Amino acid sequence: MCVIALRSTILDNERRVWVYTPADYTRSAEPYRLLVLFDGWAYLDLIPTPTILDNLRCEDKIPPLVTVLIDSPDQEARNRELTCHQPFVDFLTQELMPWLHEHYNVTSDPAHTIVGGCSFGGLAAAFAGLRASHVFGNVLSQSGSFWWDKEPEEDIQQEWLIQQFIASPPLLLRFYLEVGLKEDMGWIYMVGCNRHFRDVLTLKGNEVHYAEFNGYHHYVSHRGTLADGLLALMGK
Repeated sequence: MCVIALRSTILDNERRVWVYTPADYTRSAEPYRLLVLFDGWAYLDLIPTPTILDNLRCEDKIPPLVTVLIDSPDQEARNRELTCHQPFVDFLTQELMPWLHEHYNVTSDPAHTIVGGCSFGGLAAAFAGLRASHVFGNVLSQSGSFWWDKEPEEDIQQEWLIQQFIASPPLLLRFYLEVGLKEDMGWIYMVGCNRHFRDVLTLKGNEVHYAEFNGYHHYVSHRGTLADGLLALMGK
């Protein structure tokens, strides 16, 4: 595992990026499948992602993955960049991915590339899939905040991103979506919007793996289910 400070010209900021490589990683092998996760600190400190990957590989349940954990510079940047922000997708496709291909032996095949995250990170992952399906062919969303709206109206969920998927042509995307049955908060209906997104994607012809768990909107709920998402999208 290595960590660097990656500067973005597009976003005009700098962030930590961790890169995990499997134990048998080599530059001479076939290009490795790729997993990109947002809120990198959480997927290290609260969800033990490297350990989960090691265990799944040890049991030969997934192919070896190079995993990139992307941090946000601060909370303000996170709230901006992970809420359907096109410049952030441009950063991923025009800056992060070229840097990765220069320094690591990773695939360029969208079918072998996963983008994922939790909460706003799940929202951002689905948006990246929508706007860059030629790069990210798989979306892993843990409790995705699909209730989010560009111009919110009190007590009314417009579910902006879901509407974009409804209006878009069919895309070659595969999804793993999950949500906790105790995640609804005030006027935010997490379960309803995730079910709605599942139904829209299914009607559009996407492959969707959907799960609900008896838990709250907290990273503790996702420690075990991250493995479920990886098995659904990349399992042997």
